[in-house]
Amino acid sequence: MYLVIAGLALIDAFIHLPQLVPVTAGLIVFFILLQFREIPLPQKIAGIVLTGIGLIGAAASEHWAGVVIDGIARSRVFLLLFFAVSWLQYPVNQSPSLQAARRTIISQPPGRRFLYMSFGVHILGSILNLAGLGLLTTMVEKQKNTHLRRRMAMALINGYGSASCWSPFFIGMIVILVALPSLSWRDIGPWGILLALAIMTMSWLYDRLVLRTAMPSEAASSPVPISKQHFWRTAGLLGSLVGLAIVIVEFTGASIPVTLGLMGPPFAICWYMSLGAKGTRFPYRAKSLAVDVMKGLPSLRNEVLVFVAANILGVGISSAIPTQDVAAVVNAVLPWTDAKIFALILFFLFTSAIGLHPIIVVIALSAVLPPESLGMRDWVMGLTFVGVWGLSTMVSPFSGTTLFMSRVTGVPAHIIGWRWMLPTSLLNGTVIAVMIIAIRHLV
Repeated sequence: MYLVIAGLALIDAFIHLPQLVPVTAGLIVFFILLQFREIPLPQKIAGIVLTGIGLIGAAASEHWAGVVIDGIARSRVFLLLFFAVSWLQYPVNQSPSLQAARRTIISQPPGRRFLYMSFGVHILGSILNLAGLGLLTTMVEKQKNTHLRRRMAMALINGYGSASCWSPFFIGMIVILVALPSLSWRDIGPWGILLALAIMTMSWLYDRLVLRTAMPSEAASSPVPISKQHFWRTAGLLGSLVGLAIVIVEFTGASIPVTLGLMGPPFAICWYMSLGAKGTRFPYRAKSLAVDVMKGLPSLRNEVLVFVAANILGVGISSAIPTQDVAAVVNAVLPWTDAKIFALILFFLFTSAIGLHPIIVVIALSAVLPPESLGMRDWVMGLTFVGVWGLSTMVSPFSGTTLFMSRVTGVPAHIIGWRWMLPTSLLNGTVIAVMIIAIRHLV
């Protein structure tokens, strides 16, 4: 069923058939119903509440059924992205070159380790997504010193989360480009790289000046260098993935999720087959990968529910709440655009800390308060969204990043989000607000 949904999303991207929209929406609802019993209780409650609020809002519209169907169908592009990423996670774990890169990063001495881990997971994660983060968690898992485990986990979280500022392979960038359709990656991606560098730099300074001084110095270790062969293979692998995506986007005009949906499975199959011993590569490994991916698709049930509920909430609120009235109140309270940028960042961090996923906030805000209603240029709002997205996932006790690191460290997710990451996220939120305001006035 998930495979059919992904296939219909690809078809709709190139041959728009209106009659496929309710079919796709129906399949998505059916998928959720079949998997609902397996979804954890907190996600169930959140999904039901968000969907209920969205349905109440949609009921105020004359065409409420169409509004609901449209909200459900909008989530298919995100389901397609998850489908593409699912194929790539298997070859990542078996690549000798990526394993060599991992050994080099985690073997660095104390003075360089935070930067290597942060920038290493940033580069790998920005293209390989969660699979890149999983590569570098071994050192955190094996670390017995609780203070060191905290610092290493924070290095990985900051490096990985900051990639959402610019990476077109991250769900944050995808959501924001879909929510603000007037934008393209070129409008905010290059500026986002500067924001990501600032986040990682400030996080390193916080670790250096605050956390590292709170414990005795560590014994130096000997780093394991990466061979030229593994280095160029890793660079070639990541470069070919990015290059192929750029070629498809330029020649077809397809969106990034559609591009990844097209190239993800064949790229992963070719990569996976190249890792096997000769004589066992094709068709055995291709079939093995396909079977593993298909078996894993139902495990995406949590993400599907959250994204569908968030989209229903967004379209429901936008159909029930007059945009002009809300914008008038906001503009009266905050007449200055620079103040609105600070307010947006604080709002994101607060709502994420209390448990709302950034996807909910982005979709709801962009529906109720589009950029023009606030007197804000679309790229300024988009850059604010991508700048704070990663910080929001760091402080949220329910984000995928926090939950993943909770499993790795054995520390409750709310401790990671509220105690470990909140100070650096507030610091970085202030820094990116200042940077966005400066960019806005200079451009």
